[in-house]
Amino acid sequence: MLEEIAPSIRPLKEVKVIASAKCLKDEEMPIDSKISFLPFVDYLKQKIGNTSDIRTGFYKYLLQKFEAEPALLKPLEDTNVLNDNEDLLELLTTSLFPLVSDKERIFTLALPYHYTIFNYSKSFGDLFVNSEEDKFLLAESETSEALKKLQAALFYEHVLEKFYNIRLNENTSLVVPVTDTETGMRRYFKLRYDRRFVDIKLKGELPNIEDCAICLNTFRILDLNKQLENMPLDKFSVEGFGVWIAEDVTTAESIEAIKKILLRHDACDEHIVSDVKKNVHALVGLTEVEVGFTPFMKLNNRFVLDDTCINHSLIGRNWKSGNEESIEAFNTCIELLKEHPEATAFTILDDEITNMLRVFKRLWREGVRSYIIYPIRDEDGILGLLELASPVPNQLDLEVLKRLEPAMPLLSLALLKTRNAFNEKIEKMIKENFTALQPAVEWKFAEAAWDSMKKGSSDGKVIRGNVVFDDVYPLYGAIDIRNSSVERRMAIQKDLNGHLNLIEGTLDKLMQHVKLPLLDGLKFKVTSFRTSMKDGLAAEDEVRINEFFDRDLNSMFSHLQTNPALNDIIKEYFRQVNVEGSALYSNRNEYEETMQTINNAVLKTIVAEEQTIQESFPHYFEKYKTDGVEYTIYIGQSIAPESRFDMMYLQNLRLWQLKSMAEVARITYDLLPSLRVPLQTTQLILVHSQPISIGFRKDERRFDVEGAYNIRYEIMKKRLDKVHIEGTTERLTQPGKIAIVYSNPREAQEYQEYIYYLQSKNLLKPGIENLELEELQGVRGLKALRVDINLEPAL
Repeated sequence: MLEEIAPSIRPLKEVKVIASAKCLKDEEMPIDSKISFLPFVDYLKQKIGNTSDIRTGFYKYLLQKFEAEPALLKPLEDTNVLNDNEDLLELLTTSLFPLVSDKERIFTLALPYHYTIFNYSKSFGDLFVNSEEDKFLLAESETSEALKKLQAALFYEHVLEKFYNIRLNENTSLVVPVTDTETGMRRYFKLRYDRRFVDIKLKGELPNIEDCAICLNTFRILDLNKQLENMPLDKFSVEGFGVWIAEDVTTAESIEAIKKILLRHDACDEHIVSDVKKNVHALVGLTEVEVGFTPFMKLNNRFVLDDTCINHSLIGRNWKSGNEESIEAFNTCIELLKEHPEATAFTILDDEITNMLRVFKRLWREGVRSYIIYPIRDEDGILGLLELASPVPNQLDLEVLKRLEPAMPLLSLALLKTRNAFNEKIEKMIKENFTALQPAVEWKFAEAAWDSMKKGSSDGKVIRGNVVFDDVYPLYGAIDIRNSSVERRMAIQKDLNGHLNLIEGTLDKLMQHVKLPLLDGLKFKVTSFRTSMKDGLAAEDEVRINEFFDRDLNSMFSHLQTNPALNDIIKEYFRQVNVEGSALYSNRNEYEETMQTINNAVLKTIVAEEQTIQESFPHYFEKYKTDGVEYTIYIGQSIAPESRFDMMYLQNLRLWQLKSMAEVARITYDLLPSLRVPLQTTQLILVHSQPISIGFRKDERRFDVEGAYNIRYEIMKKRLDKVHIEGTTERLTQPGKIAIVYSNPREAQEYQEYIYYLQSKNLLKPGIENLELEELQGVRGLKALRVDINLEPAL
């Protein structure tokens, strides 16, 4: 700061001594302090002894001027002496600060360790002195206690360094918010105190440092009141002058404010986005500028128009998720950002630009004349969009763009939080609709949450440990759609043949208008695909054909569509391909519709039946759809500790399961005449008499078995659907039959009694098949009972 010296050029004016608007009373901080320029003169003498360049001459001149005014070298009793030496004070401040613009010279001289100032620069006065020039304005948010703590920290820092060789580790700067009179925007300035021209003298004996409230490990004042008591301020006297230097830290403070907003909230909701926008506005520092900050939500790996988020946008604030035109504009905007991911400043937004980029047209109509668009990305792609808009041409330029750069990492975090909040909302809806905790086990989660709260859980997850139920009996059932994969391939094969026919016809029409050998090559490919599918559709055939559609054909047709003679032909092709309910997908749609009809009927029946049986004894029921429906039931004492469990309830549940399987088979059989594809179901029950332990898997939000021994049960479940009868190629599961797999003869005996009972009720046909099953990987010794279902309605 003292290394560059140049004359100061500005008119002299009266030197005023101004106290702070929130000045502490002398009895609060009784520091014996006087203004004196002797420490500055001593500093100059030291500099003269250590320098030998052109500055030495100036230092000697300055020293001579001060020594010619002995009143300035004594502690001033009358501050009018300052007015008598205005020119010398100007020379002093010029020696302290280089010759730069006045806006950059934000400083004032001050009474040592008091909030009283004099001889301040114009820029300092504009910011920190009231219009009457009789008050030094400090932050209104700062309490007297905070100012007292800062004043004490500054003073004791000097005392401890000089007399004890200890440097305090205190924050001795002050950040003051100021409203800029030119722009009307709030700016932040850090006031830093320079004490090089302050000298402290001791009165009496020096206190013992061990008796003071200074932590000698962290070098902080632990108790200010104790420190003031054991090292009283009146033991010292101070003379000289301090220097307050202000630095514009608006950028840093705006970023810090954004950081605090994000740290304060786990989720970044609509209100948080509004707060972030306000701080971006402060960062830019332009009154006329409007800020847009738009998170982009993704669902199933595609961008979706979310009304809540788009409200914060400038380009799309009128878009609505239910409006086709809005969705089209939103998708156009997304594609534009993908193609041009770089930040761009349109210093002049005019007709020419908006005609090329129609998505900006509405902004121009609303009076925007300069505009910044800043896509915010991470490694996974676009997170959202930051926008600035101004009605003033040339106001938003590259310089403004640079001001935004420091905030980008935090803005990315804000967008990530918003997206995570959106995903959590979706997950919550899924959980509430599909995997909500059932009353039978909800109590256990409440207990675990309460236990975590008592232990002081603060990670937001509440439940720290796993939720486990021991010694429960599992019942597994599967209603599978027979030959579902074969039927699916047949449906796809039929649709692909229809699609290939459409392509062949389209190519023939195109070849009548243009002579391109490549079109003939495409037709050859179509013929080749049709030939390869004659004996059935292999998985690799489907992949190759779809790649042909997406990569080769669509690219070629899109290019040829620019030819007016071919446009109608290709447009008709794309219409048939893209129209909802197109015949090109009819077989697949019929197959999916049939699967959905069967699964819905099965689930409706099982859920209704299970709710009734739940009343006998509480149990956990877990269902999920595959090519059919699978479910697992867990019952045992640990699930309902308030009720007394008896094996009778397990037997009752097993009988219900067998009965419900027969009823489900009847329902799906009755559906056959109305199904678009004649799909049939098979019914399988797995018996497991040994109790197992289950634990809730947080990642999958479902229960799974615990322990190595219990894993065998899961292995059996996964490998039974296509098991064969030993020594044959016949599948165990067959339409119109129920297969009951077991490993313990006592299980077979129990189920035979249930079968006899249901045969007497005419739900099952007479007769039982006793079957040996082929050995499965990791499982051997399985057997099965198989019984025919009476599919005809009871008389």
